[in-house]
Amino acid sequence: MLAMPPAAAFSTADDPVADRLQALSAFDADEVLWLARCIYSESNRPHEQELVAWVVRNRVETGFRGGSYRDVVLEDRQFSAFNAPSTRRSHILQLDAHSRAPGWQRALRIALDVFEAPASERPFAQTTRHFYSPISMRGRLKPHWAEEATPLSSDALGVIPHRFQFFDGIDAEAGALAEGPVQPRTRAEASGARRTVNAQTLRARMRARSSGRVARPASPGVRQVTRPNRP
Repeated sequence: MLAMPPAAAFSTADDPVADRLQALSAFDADEVLWLARCIYSESNRPHEQELVAWVVRNRVETGFRGGSYRDVVLEDRQFSAFNAPSTRRSHILQLDAHSRAPGWQRALRIALDVFEAPASERPFAQTTRHFYSPISMRGRLKPHWAEEATPLSSDALGVIPHRFQFFDGIDAEAGALAEGPVQPRTRAEASGARRTVNAQTLRARMRARSSGRVARPASPGVRQVTRPNRP
């Protein structure tokens, strides 16, 4: 187990990440932690982590497989590190604003940057909501959804194709885009279709409840450190 640094190390004067988290609401700070845990689990390379973070943000903003970062990350069979109980899963789930695991604070900073970034900085379309890592699937077939799909240009994204491939328009009708709900075409479809709502409504609902699979903390637990009065 890694030794925890002394309390003075958590001073927001020396820790801009903690300072930025402290400025967020408890809900949003917790959302950033979930985003950071996800990208930390997928890669140890900053640029790859940034692109993965935008995929997660796209899913949240379009209501695809969840209306919050927490539920998108924990959605069944979407992000492998969270699929089943394991030592690695337990380690990632306990990472918080104060953790000093190698590379964690950098991942947390990247998650904050993407969470707070204006939409104009999005590196691909809002419908880019899928990726996979061929290098992590050695000896296994590629995901079924990628079999007939063409990945985005690796050169344009600045990624190595055998490490990560990103896809636009997969399951295009499975989620409601932020611009508005998808309207069923027939009465029969309307009677059996799942009701869709925009991303803002989904996000508001998630502030009041959680899925129950992993408890959401009431606050992010960013530590307040009392600083001595200066003359």
